[in-house]
Amino acid sequence: MYELPRIGSSSQLNKATLKKITKEGRMHLFNYTTLATRLEKSTRTLFITLNRPDWNNAFRLEMLFELESLLAWCTSRIEINSIYIESSTTSFSTGLELNKLSDLKASQLAKINTKLQKIIFAMMQLPQTIVVDLGTGSQTLASEFALGADIRIIHKNGTVAFNHNHYGLCPGAGGMSMLSTLVAPTFARHWILSGEKIGIENLLRSGLVSQVYDDNNHEEVRVKLLSHIAKDAPVQRIQSKLGLFEALRSQFEAGIINDNKIAKASMITEDWKSKSQESEDFDFMPAKSMSYSVKLSLIKNEETSIEH
Repeated sequence: MYELPRIGSSSQLNKATLKKITKEGRMHLFNYTTLATRLEKSTRTLFITLNRPDWNNAFRLEMLFELESLLAWCTSRIEINSIYIESSTTSFSTGLELNKLSDLKASQLAKINTKLQKIIFAMMQLPQTIVVDLGTGSQTLASEFALGADIRIIHKNGTVAFNHNHYGLCPGAGGMSMLSTLVAPTFARHWILSGEKIGIENLLRSGLVSQVYDDNNHEEVRVKLLSHIAKDAPVQRIQSKLGLFEALRSQFEAGIINDNKIAKASMITEDWKSKSQESEDFDFMPAKSMSYSVKLSLIKNEETSIEH
């Protein structure tokens, strides 16, 4: 018999909350300003919808704090089988709020990266199986966020881009290290260093996305996937996810430290601020000027040194 999870530390769901259950067995939870949530009884799925279309569902700190709070609530709700994260817009998210990027300070970007790193790491360790529906696509931070999912699905016309460099930034929330761990490094290097939109063929070939849907079968694909997850033995499913994470934990932890260092060093140029209002192009610092701003070093193997 399915029991609805408790909200808060100890109180059971009250009658007013129970009245929110719809005929389809769905219950709406919480009152967030950037997210919409509901719980679906049949598959014990928590649906999280990014719900700020006026921001193109960009990951402002406010949204990240709410996501962190909600995922923290999920840590002890092992009766929930799956978490399905989607967007209120056709595309999942631009990640960064691109039209206001030049207004951000380095300290704000650093806070966003740090918060997003923690969220991605938490997603990988939650007891629920997490599905991210990328819709028609994602960019920058939103593509990094999707790395925390166990399963990623996308519309047949969708694309994903790790195009941080186009905006004068590095993928510092885990995009460099985690992406290189989850897919073949040759894919990661191409995608990050070109910033190209990644089409369906390469998303599937790399394994970054596991399933594609169209306008006609979206609901069917979603229901089938969540139903399969719901049929798994809960203890074994949770333990299997833990085992998969532990197999890569050391790589993730070491990679995040390196990502932080590299992203922080790259911010000294403040290139993300250099787009003029009249042009779509950025006036980036020339690479030869880096020697005046940043001291670059090579990581040397104890037994091997590289000379120039």
